[in-house]
Amino acid sequence: MEMTKPIDVEKDVNIHLEDRGRSRSFFWFIWLLYAVVYMTKNCYNGAMASIVAEGVLTKSQTGLITSMFYLVYTPLQVVGGMVTDRFSPQRMIKIGLLGAAIANTVIFFNQSYYVMLGAWMFNAAAQFGIWPSVFKIISAQLVRSERKKMLYLISFSTYGGLALSYIIAAIVEKWQYNFAISAVSLLLLAFVLHLFEKKLRPYWKWDVPEDAFEMNAEAGLQKIPTMKIFKKSAFFFVVIGVVFAILVSQGRSILVPVMFMENYDSVSPQTGNLLNILTIMASLLGTLIAGKFLSNVKNEVTATAVACGIMIPFLAVCRFVGALPISVLIASLCVIAGLESVTTTLRNYYNVQFVKYGKSGTAAGICNAGASLAFSLSAYFMPKVVEMFGWDALLTLWPILILISIVFNLISVRTYRKFKTQGI
Repeated sequence: MEMTKPIDVEKDVNIHLEDRGRSRSFFWFIWLLYAVVYMTKNCYNGAMASIVAEGVLTKSQTGLITSMFYLVYTPLQVVGGMVTDRFSPQRMIKIGLLGAAIANTVIFFNQSYYVMLGAWMFNAAAQFGIWPSVFKIISAQLVRSERKKMLYLISFSTYGGLALSYIIAAIVEKWQYNFAISAVSLLLLAFVLHLFEKKLRPYWKWDVPEDAFEMNAEAGLQKIPTMKIFKKSAFFFVVIGVVFAILVSQGRSILVPVMFMENYDSVSPQTGNLLNILTIMASLLGTLIAGKFLSNVKNEVTATAVACGIMIPFLAVCRFVGALPISVLIASLCVIAGLESVTTTLRNYYNVQFVKYGKSGTAAGICNAGASLAFSLSAYFMPKVVEMFGWDALLTLWPILILISIVFNLISVRTYRKFKTQGI
């Protein structure tokens, strides 16, 4: 007996698509949407070298703006994850797109330091539900047989968005145009999402029949307390490991163009951004490589610890910036970026273990909150470390942070293995 209640995609959560072609079309739109959203979140990172070179802001001022974005964004990711498990993820995405478009428009017309700071904090608040909603749609609402593949493919969207942010920063005549392009793109995406909702309306299906829902085994799993699920999976230890790893990856992403510019006389701000694109391409390659062996990974936490361990000697090479040829530094940074992308993909596969408990949005939100906290700390403190102690201090700190991340992952390995094989 099927449910007769009409589905409203802006209100209902426990729904899914069964038409493979339409599911794939919607997925690729969501992929593009998140890539553009990620591009807009990195406007300051992409423009940072030009802003500093023009003397508009100092490294620490620009870093503070990015830091405050993530300081607001971090706790709201937890809220966004919980909301997405209860309310329509499509509606949460629309709110985020429209709010982000407003913030980018304000900054394009007014580059006062405090106006930019306030607008970027508003942007963070508006986007509180975007990533948990994207993860919820892919892990629970698209065609069941293709969700795992789509979770792998969505990993590419962040690197595509990051590459776009640096490409635009390198080619636009003025860095302010970053924000104009972002505003227009976000408004267009909100409109197209609305069109998709209308087009797909007849094809959504309820997850289970209304009469059977309370008796359904999956529904029973969804009633297990959230904290019990997270305790049994060593979830919070994994999140702490994520925080320490992303302190390094975000610091690298923000500061590599400036590091090249200040340590190699031949590198201009534009050239620094273009060189950084090589590390983003390496991230894409790393995700491709990850896809080849993920089906054989029995414990995502163990694999994450191994990938982080391989990074350490390459991070050590970076300490010789300025002394070694720039090609050696770029090669090392590319290896690091590729390994970071592997850990990102593994994190998505880790979070999918919570789908059957009805907590995939919550898990993705909390995990992204940890990542966002790392973004905030990295955006503010990494430039400060360089300003106060120099590049040597920063590049010595990075391997230490990765070691701490490895320790927390190793603590989690045994508990997570038991959770994955035996459940609650």
